[in-house]
Amino acid sequence: MSRRPMPYVVVESAEGCGKVRLANTDANVLTIDVVRELADSLRTLSASTRAIMLCGGDRFFCNGLDVNWALSRSPDQMREMFLTLGALVVQMLETPVPIVGVIKGHAIGAGKTLFSACDYRYAASGRVLIGVPEILLGVPNPYFADQLLRFVAGDKLASDLIYTGRLMPAEEASQSGLIHHIADKATVEDEAWRRTVALAALPQAAFAESKSMRCAELCASIRRNLPARTDRLIEIWSGADARALLEAAARRLAK
Repeated sequence: MSRRPMPYVVVESAEGCGKVRLANTDANVLTIDVVRELADSLRTLSASTRAIMLCGGDRFFCNGLDVNWALSRSPDQMREMFLTLGALVVQMLETPVPIVGVIKGHAIGAGKTLFSACDYRYAASGRVLIGVPEILLGVPNPYFADQLLRFVAGDKLASDLIYTGRLMPAEEASQSGLIHHIADKATVEDEAWRRTVALAALPQAAFAESKSMRCAELCASIRRNLPARTDRLIEIWSGADARALLEAAARRLAK
């Protein structure tokens, strides 16, 4: 398998498939540079391979936004961040080749959203948590994250996760249909890779059109509504209540 490390992701390819691994610290938190690098990597692989596997670390697939980084940014910079992240989600949904996501560790906030944007979702057994706890930090989910979760989970479960901010064990997520397959932590990436290779053998044009029919309306809605919804998100993000909760979260994470 050929390997190409970059500052925040590691890209590999073999058997006509690509693998992208998030590799930005143990928690795999997101900044705008990480999001851009991930988008570039997925774009390159979608043009040169027949299927892609997206994975992360042992403790965290992705622990969402880098809170300390975000707190040091201006409202305009955070607006750019959310628009860039939303564009990545749409890019994943419109990528014509299959994307298989696999998590050996927690997928929180924006990490959960990236995982949900994958066509197939694998998770390790044991203590692996997924969820969108943004409301506990005083902010709503970004529009693209809210709509994608409702798309893949249904309104009832999505509303419960969004309104409570609770973290769901992977086994429960599997029973609810959010995860396609659970496997032992030592073997789950191998199993997901076999699925990726199998999907690569499908007729490409037929798969691309099938995926487009599934995702086109969602992508159009995100494009249409994201700017205005992001403006409102930034208003709430910049308010005193949200800042206090975000700063408290940053202090907890620093311990």
